[in-house]
Amino acid sequence: MWTLIGGMSLALCATPAADDPAAKPSVLVECSGRMRHGVVAIGGETTGTTITFNRTTWELQLHDEASRKFVQEHHKKSVVVIGALRKVPGVERKDRWIIDVKTMADGDGENFKQGTRIRVHGMLQLAGTGPNKGSRMTVISVGNVWPLDLSADPRLQSGADELVGHHVLLMGDLKPATNKDSAVRSFAVHVKHLKRSDNPPPRTQHE
Repeated sequence: MWTLIGGMSLALCATPAADDPAAKPSVLVECSGRMRHGVVAIGGETTGTTITFNRTTWELQLHDEASRKFVQEHHKKSVVVIGALRKVPGVERKDRWIIDVKTMADGDGENFKQGTRIRVHGMLQLAGTGPNKGSRMTVISVGNVWPLDLSADPRLQSGADELVGHHVLLMGDLKPATNKDSAVRSFAVHVKHLKRSDNPPPRTQHE
C-alpha cells in the first residue's frame, strides 16, 4: 500500500541531505486522477493544466519541456502526479491548490484508483475533543491547517498525544469532504504513519 508514497519520497529527496526533514517539501503529494490541459479560467487564474480526483480539482505547475509534452499527450487521461502542494489566494476564486510537479506517469490501467497520498511536515496541535474519538489533532504546515484522522491505529492517538506542540512528519491518505450545506471543499489526513521531527518545516519559495 505504501510502495508508491515511499517511492515518491525517494524520488523527490534523492540528495545528500535526504535524511534531513528540513531539506524536504513541507507538503508532498502523490495524486492519482484525470488530467486536463488547455484549461481556461476567469481572470486567467489557472496554470492551464489540472488533475481531478474524487470530485476535487487541483492545478499543476509545470517546470520543464518534458512535462509540457507529457500533459499534451495525456489530456483527459488517467495519470499519477508527484510534487509539492501549495495553496494560493485567488481573486475570482477563494483558494487555488497547486502542485509543483516533480514527476508524472501513466495511470495503472485496471488497478488505477483516484485519490491522493500525502506527507506533511509541520507542527502538531490539539484542536479539542470529540465524543468517543479522543483528542482531535491538526498539523499546521506552510500556513495551512490539516485536520487529522488517527483512527487507522489506536496507537497513533496515544503517540500523537505525546507529540503535541512538536514538529512532526506524517504520511496518510487525503480524504476530501464536502459540507452538505456548502460547495467549499475541505480535507483531512487519514494518518498511517507519524513520527517526531527535530527540525521545523522549511519555508517555500512561494511564502
